[in-house]
Amino acid sequence: MSLKKIYLLAIPTVIAIIILIFMINNTTLINKKKFDLAIDALKEEQSLFTHTRVKITNTGIQPLTNITINYGNKSDVISILEPGQSYPLSPPPGSDLEKLRVTTNEGINITQEYRTPIKMPGMMGS
Repeated sequence: MSLKKIYLLAIPTVIAIIILIFMINNTTLINKKKFDLAIDALKEEQSLFTHTRVKITNTGIQPLTNITINYGNKSDVISILEPGQSYPLSPPPGSDLEKLRVTTNEGINITQEYRTPIKMPGMMGS
């Protein structure tokens, strides 16, 4: 096989691979929103205390600014959250532990109830 025939086969193959990689990367970006937020609010009631945590994750492709987490009668503010970045929070003592409201400068407004993990026999708090 001559060198010219090898180039004629290799060049279209390399181009096809580059196009495929480009399409896969753009598909994941196309499926994401410009501004999006995931909230995981957990409330685990034990016999002596209640353990709560909130995790805020920027699932969009742009940074989010001035993220306000309102616990009802108390609140926290995260000044900026980059795409893919998460921020863990603990609701302040005396917070309403039924639901929380999260807003951002970019127009996100989410009200989220706390989830409670399934209690299993033999596990702490069961």
